[in-house]
Amino acid sequence: MTTRPFDLRVARAMRDGLDAYHAALIFSPAATAVFDTVGLDRWGAYFAGRSAPLGAASEGLVEAIFYHFEPGMVAQHMNAVREAATPDKLLALRLEATDAGLREALGEEVLASPEMAEAAELAAEAAAACRTAGRPLGAANAALPLPDAPHLALWQAVTTFREWRGDGHNTALLASGLDAVEVLVNAVATGHEHRASIQPRRGWTDTQWEAAEQRLHDRGLLTEEGGLTLRGRETREEIEDLTDRLGLAPWLALGWDRTRRLHDLVRPWSTTIMDRYLHRGGPEAFPAE
Repeated sequence: MTTRPFDLRVARAMRDGLDAYHAALIFSPAATAVFDTVGLDRWGAYFAGRSAPLGAASEGLVEAIFYHFEPGMVAQHMNAVREAATPDKLLALRLEATDAGLREALGEEVLASPEMAEAAELAAEAAAACRTAGRPLGAANAALPLPDAPHLALWQAVTTFREWRGDGHNTALLASGLDAVEVLVNAVATGHEHRASIQPRRGWTDTQWEAAEQRLHDRGLLTEEGGLTLRGRETREEIEDLTDRLGLAPWLALGWDRTRRLHDLVRPWSTTIMDRYLHRGGPEAFPAE
């Protein structure tokens, strides 16, 4: 087994430790209820919450950024988003929904704690190091002002990390040569996803899915039984390693000690959110030095 370089393990640990804090917007019933006030269902809330920083974005732009969603699904939900509210209103709803979700998940004591304020300061400094060239959704989030409330400032910084890293992940996916459906088939073959869950959540038909399976098999990336060949496994590892390399900048800027401190502050809150809304355990500990 090949040992991953230390710095890449840090990038992965920070993704795992911080991303779930963002998820309060996506999975919290309290957050979803805020978007419901303008007639958006859960998927409408998802697309509104993530695309709001792009302003009056076309569905084509959102489709391009949301790499592995079926285009018709993007169009359907973005039409609903545009009819529901203006871009400025969506940004305001996004913060209102985030506030509701975090209060529901973590409670007032955590939100008002000195640890929350410390985490917000560290995250803001790291987010400032996210270079935006070639990172459209990361750049759109980085351009937004940080809210005054520490729990919302932390959420905005974490969201910037998440979307900035996601832009880098799209670059890695493009470099791999896998198209939108093939990426999902590859992920299912690794065991990281389940077809019954991910296929409908991304909008692809059985015909489209099975055609992608055949293409991967023809290219020597998938076995007859639907597992990964050696080359298929290497492709997945190359995607993840390149994503991690492209995601190092904020943690290099923050330094080892303060990066670890930010991870250790946010990790318990992420664990609470994952347990409550995603029904699974929290992220792993920060890697040993």
